[in-house]
Amino acid sequence: MKKSNIFAYIELNKLVQELAPNVSISLKNCLKSQSAYFSIIEPKYFSDELMNEWNEILSILKYNGPTLSKEGIVNYNVISTVIENLTDEQCEDIADRVLVLHGKLVQEFKVG
Repeated sequence: MKKSNIFAYIELNKLVQELAPNVSISLKNCLKSQSAYFSIIEPKYFSDELMNEWNEILSILKYNGPTLSKEGIVNYNVISTVIENLTDEQCEDIADRVLVLHGKLVQEFKVG
């Protein structure tokens, strides 16, 4: 079984650090401000087991291609738009999934 790439480990660490409870910013706004991580951390950087978990998270956040805003303007930041339309509970679910995945990734690097 292939192991996760150090790039996934480093970038997911950065994302998790930003998801730490912060009283001054809502979880939704935090996820939106960190939405680029969901694009730059590709599933191929994870081990086979963790790849499926990352793909599940991405399936919630990604749609195919750019969208149009209400004003008819092309929006290339699809993930941020999807996050904007999530409920607080859905944002918590995504954050929880990312934290669980991060924990498994940390364990994978400790064992290896």
